[in-house]
Amino acid sequence: MGTRIKKPKKQVSLENISPKEEILRKLGETIKSSRKKKGFTSFEHFAYQMDISRSLYAKYEAGSDLRVSTLFRIIQGMGMKVSEFFKGFD
Repeated sequence: MGTRIKKPKKQVSLENISPKEEILRKLGETIKSSRKKKGFTSFEHFAYQMDISRSLYAKYEAGSDLRVSTLFRIIQGMGMKVSEFFKGFD
């Protein structure tokens, strides 16, 4: 097997972030902080309880796109109301 050439990571400046990417980043931060506030210290255990793949859930917390139905399942799994989750989201 030959050696793989690694591509340099694309640097993202705040100026190049689209509104969608900014919203997803904030959403990921909110998912992560809400999970921790609700006492779920391990994202892996929480993902397992919600029947979501751990790698996919980690991507959600990192700001990857997700389905609304998945977001609602995550919010419900934390024992939160949708309004509570989005409080202060602005």
